[in-house]
Amino acid sequence: MQNLGSGKWLLALAGALLLAACGSPSNSTPSATPISESMSVEEARSVSNDLELQGRAPEQQVVFDFSGKVEEGPSKDTVLSGKLTLELKPVGGGHFVFMGALTGNNLNVPAKGVLTRGGRIYIFFEVDKANNLLIIGTGKREAGGMFKGPFVGPAAGDRGSWTATPVSGPTPMPTPQPQKLSYDFSGLVEDGPAKGTKLEGRLNLEVRLKEGYGRLEGKLVLADGSEIPVKGALAGDKKVFVIFDLGKGGRIVGEGDIQADKSIQGPFILVQQENGRTSLSQGSWTATPIP
Repeated sequence: MQNLGSGKWLLALAGALLLAACGSPSNSTPSATPISESMSVEEARSVSNDLELQGRAPEQQVVFDFSGKVEEGPSKDTVLSGKLTLELKPVGGGHFVFMGALTGNNLNVPAKGVLTRGGRIYIFFEVDKANNLLIIGTGKREAGGMFKGPFVGPAAGDRGSWTATPVSGPTPMPTPQPQKLSYDFSGLVEDGPAKGTKLEGRLNLEVRLKEGYGRLEGKLVLADGSEIPVKGALAGDKKVFVIFDLGKGGRIVGEGDIQADKSIQGPFILVQQENGRTSLSQGSWTATPIP
């Protein structure tokens, strides 16, 4: 019977990616409203208000040259410009909340908001907090780390556009911090020379997320204590790709779909080399996060 412990490692790796995509319960602080690429402005404001109260330490401070102009409405032709300084705080799943201020000549406007891992930004300038007067901007990260998009406010009917250009480099974004994740892996070879072989073990991973994509590496720990190196990637928040290096030309190549319960399921191919010949076996796997 072929040794497919590495297949088990592949499954666990996919599980780790799933946790990275959805946020690890032990490494993130949940908000009242989940952060997503398609969240509404109201949801983004709720998240920024909720996390402002938690006092999380900033991961990185970034500074932009900001410029905005009201193009229609009661405040038409009003220009708002200055230095926008933000402190970004990780909240799991590759997403951030931020707090800071827009400053300039006789200008000091508090700002807060949400930045998604895909580069979508929701920013709220508190022009007059007591009277709930806000400038609400949305936008998308562009080439070179610049953000731009439309805004509304502060007066009813005011609409305009804004840009924020990084001061301290082309991409002043936080360096992805690794999330340490573990999964129980189970797989079965269903066709090929290794048919019937079962795969089981614990996968320990470090996952780094940036702009909707994840890079992972780690080890699959087998029942006998031996370890198999693994590398892979997360594409978006639904698909995982993994490769287990078995040595001597052997490897397991798998893909998986992230399920609603954060488990991962998918097929794999076992590639084996023996006496100069290559054999292929196919199977399926699941990975379940370990709390």
